Amino acid sequence: MGRRNPANPRYQKGHELGKTRRSSASAKPKRAAGDTAAQSAKPKKKQRPSLLAPVPPDPEYRKWRKIWLVLLGAAVVFSALAWWQQATMLGNIILGLAYGCIFAAFYIDFTKLRAMRKAAIEADKAAKASGKSGGKKTGSDSDS
Repeated sequence: MGRRNPANPRYQKGHELGKTRRSSASAKPKRAAGDTAAQSAKPKKKQRPSLLAPVPPDPEYRKWRKIWLVLLGAAVVFSALAWWQQATMLGNIILGLAYGCIFAAFYIDFTKLRAMRKAAIEADKAAKASGKSGGKKTGSDSDS
């Protein structure tokens, strides 16, 4: 049999014996049935910003986005061809082309597309801000 813990009050000298725990069934409710408390109302949830950035409707953005997608697709195709031609000079050249496509796609994304997306986000924020404050007019504004 295991050794009992001497720190447990049950095994210390001078401790009252015979205590029992109260049942949770005997607990009384804090409030009367049917009462509503102000704290029970659920707080309004904050709206999270959209995870998807707004896509600018600019045709230049669409052109660069297509180039970006073509470069990524070419990188996948070149990588598959390089894997098929591994350990050959042709495979190494094709792998270099795949890396070139990936780096070009990253360059386009970080320089061209990101700047256009940031501008679209700022324009969207400005439109929302002007829509919130500009939509409310008081009676004194209409008199002037």
